[in-house]
Amino acid sequence: MKKYTSIFLPVLGGILLITLGTLLLLSNFNIITMDWSLIIGPLFAIGGLAFLAVYLLDRNNWWALIPGLVLIALGTLIFLAQVSQNAADQWGGAIFLGAIGLSFWLIYLTKTSNWWAIIPAGVLSSLAAVTLVPDNWLASGGIFFTGLALTFALVYILPKPEGRMKWALYPAAGLLLLGILATLGATNWLYFIWPAALLIGGGFLIYRAVRKH
Repeated sequence: MKKYTSIFLPVLGGILLITLGTLLLLSNFNIITMDWSLIIGPLFAIGGLAFLAVYLLDRNNWWALIPGLVLIALGTLIFLAQVSQNAADQWGGAIFLGAIGLSFWLIYLTKTSNWWAIIPAGVLSSLAAVTLVPDNWLASGGIFFTGLALTFALVYILPKPEGRMKWALYPAAGLLLLGILATLGATNWLYFIWPAALLIGGGFLIYRAVRKH
């Protein structure tokens, strides 16, 4: 299988370049008329599908999920902007961040030893949700910190070769409290960024210290 994956991307890349060059040549000679603004997006998406194919051919190539879904998201956004700029403005952030987050969720599902992928997956998914309420600071703060709390709760709950990681409960509890405070409007949620970082870092240090002993 590795033999096929090692030649798949170069061969597909060569085919795409030849196809693109042929279309460009025909367009320059006015044999065909092409709206390149509508073609760029699908080309990005095809490149993304190529990376996904690399992953499907060999699940050890989990790294290919990230560029694959990023390219598909970019292609979708480019095409969407040509069709409806308003829709692109409204959904663009959620589509892009959600796609990257999905890649990390799939990395974890591919191999539970990649439990670290839960954290960027949860953070990006939370940010994707925040982009859907850009004009409401209170709702944004509540969604963001509650999403982070759920992320660390999943770090504790979801199966991993190392077993349950109790350190994750500390930042989960602290972030949930911040989410509640932000939702209630105690203060601007941006003031909680550094405390949240300290909670996460402190929880991890406790985990490392306990694990060593």
